[in-house]
Amino acid sequence: MISKKLIAIDFGSTCISAMAAEVLENGAVKILSEESKASDDVRWGIVEKPSGASFKVSELLKLLKNSARMPEISQVSVSVGAKSMKHIVSSVNRFVPKHSVVTDELLAEMVEECELKFRHPEITIFDVIPVSYMLDGKSLEDPVGQSGIQIKANYHVVYGNSIIKTELERCFDRTGIVLEYSPLAVEALSTVVLDTQEREVGAALINFGATTTTLAVYRNDVLQNLLVVPLGAKNITKDIQELGINEANAERLKCLKGFAMESMVDEPMYIQIASAEVDNPPVKISTKFLATIIEARLDEMMQPIFDTIADLSFTLDAGIVITGGGSKLNNMIEYIAEKTGIYARFGDHSEWLDDNTPEKYHDPKYAQLIGTILLTNEYRKEHPVEVTVNAPGKEPKIPRKKFKDKIADGFLSFFNDDNKLN
Repeated sequence: MISKKLIAIDFGSTCISAMAAEVLENGAVKILSEESKASDDVRWGIVEKPSGASFKVSELLKLLKNSARMPEISQVSVSVGAKSMKHIVSSVNRFVPKHSVVTDELLAEMVEECELKFRHPEITIFDVIPVSYMLDGKSLEDPVGQSGIQIKANYHVVYGNSIIKTELERCFDRTGIVLEYSPLAVEALSTVVLDTQEREVGAALINFGATTTTLAVYRNDVLQNLLVVPLGAKNITKDIQELGINEANAERLKCLKGFAMESMVDEPMYIQIASAEVDNPPVKISTKFLATIIEARLDEMMQPIFDTIADLSFTLDAGIVITGGGSKLNNMIEYIAEKTGIYARFGDHSEWLDDNTPEKYHDPKYAQLIGTILLTNEYRKEHPVEVTVNAPGKEPKIPRKKFKDKIADGFLSFFNDDNKLN
């Protein structure tokens, strides 16, 4: 019998985290334990140092096994996402075969045909997402069982450099742990911070990571736009370090006294911090100047995202939702609202947590792990037989759901073709 305990791993740019949890009968997530280790093995979402990442994963799972009181951990799920994610719009036309009735088999063949258009030795197709169907010129949500002569399907094809997948597989090959399921990060996040109605009427999700900032736009419950900027909260910290202080103090200063906008600093003050050079005198920093540094970097990070939002052909009736560790910067909501003129709010995954969940797990940095747990639970419902070994070159995937049943119909991810490791 398959265990109800689920394991999710988040390969972040500053740390690797692992969580053990169960999904209760009422749909709430009961967190059993969580462990994390500082890491420099991942860059922009790519596992650049498989041996280092593999060692940390093994150590984390040993700790998790004890803290979650699990007899054994043999399989885990990992949500994956990174810079320069790409998706492209494509379509396939087919004549309906004999009996003139659309079948699941026909739709599966059309997905395969769409995927074949983009196959390449250096490219991995991560998903082919049905966006709409037309049967004899009539739009249908679910054409299966309908009679007709010609059908057209429109898709969003999500793809990336093959190295993304191979480096992750190399990491797990060294651990002996089975990679049970790999939803993409934006899917995990949208599952817990956006509801179906928000994805239906139009919502933008911005995830502030350490080294990347991601925009995912939904409408009609389908991904409409995807953009990943290769700059994140860590870049702001590095800018503050240039004032002559070490990284730890720069991060602490940013979190405690940093503001997203210089205009929000009502009562400027000077803060004295030890110099990064032992023999140098302490550094005096004005909170007004600190905010100027932060706002300048934020403007650089966010301008491509703001431009994308401004160019949308539809309105974001559900506004902008922000999440991720970097979203906690003081006055970030006001910054987003002022720059876009659109209502903004923090993403909140609290409603998915069991009532007895410790307060720390309400922090947005845990949203992706919790979303991964929920999606893995859905995967297990579709695949009740315990996974032992993945077939070569194959990854488990949740079968494509009917439009009305989708949790988050947009699997996004990944990199430009030239993003190879050195």
